[in-house]
Amino acid sequence: MDAREWEDLWTASLEVSHGFEPGAVFIGGVAVFAHTRQSRLYSAHVAFSHDADLLISVSDYTDLKDIEQVTPNRRLQKCQFYKRGFEFDVYVEGQHGLVVPYDEASAYSVTRAELRVACLEHLVILKMKAFEDRRGSAKGMKDEDDLFKLLLLVSETTVNGAAIARLDDRGVEHLQKIPRSDAALRSTAGNKHFATKLREAAERGFGMIADACNTDRRLV
Repeated sequence: MDAREWEDLWTASLEVSHGFEPGAVFIGGVAVFAHTRQSRLYSAHVAFSHDADLLISVSDYTDLKDIEQVTPNRRLQKCQFYKRGFEFDVYVEGQHGLVVPYDEASAYSVTRAELRVACLEHLVILKMKAFEDRRGSAKGMKDEDDLFKLLLLVSETTVNGAAIARLDDRGVEHLQKIPRSDAALRSTAGNKHFATKLREAAERGFGMIADACNTDRRLV
C-alpha cells in the first residue's frame, strides 16, 4: 500500500467514525496509527494497514446495515463491509469474542487525530492476543511491530490499572520480550543507534504496564 492508498483508508475510517459517534471505536492498525500521529517520540516508519477494524454498539450496527452492504462472518464472530475499496471488520457489541468487551472499550476510548479509538491499554491487550494467535506468520510480525509502537506510546503517558487489568500473566510474559525483538530495527529501517534509543523507551513502557498489572492484581 502506498501513501495515497493509506490516506484513502484514513479518510474512509474518519467518515465511518464521524458517522457513528459515539458508538464506533476503532482498534487494530488504524487505531495504532491514530495514537502515533500525536506522538513526539515516534513518527517515522509507520506500517500501513490494508483494512480497518472497529467495535460498534448494537444500535449503531442496526443503522450501519441500512447504509452499507454488511456481510456476517459467523465463524470469526464479526461482520464486514467495504468503503472506498477497503475492508472494514466490524465487531458488534455482545456478539464478538474479543478479549475486551465493547462497553469497556467505549468507556475508556479516546479521540486521536479526529478518530475515536481504543485506549493504549486496550490496544496492547487486543494486539497481544492477536500476536499470541499469529506468532511466526507475516501477520504475527506486524502484530509484534504494533506492540513495539504501543510500548513506545505508553512510555509517554501513564497507565490506567483498570484498563490494563485484562492483560493476563501470560500476556505480560510475552510482552516483556517485545522491546528486545527485531521490531526495533524494523521500526527504524535498520538504524541501530535509533533502534537502541527506542528499545530503551519500549522497556520503560513495558515496566509501566507490568507495575500497573501487579498493583491492580494485588488490589483484587
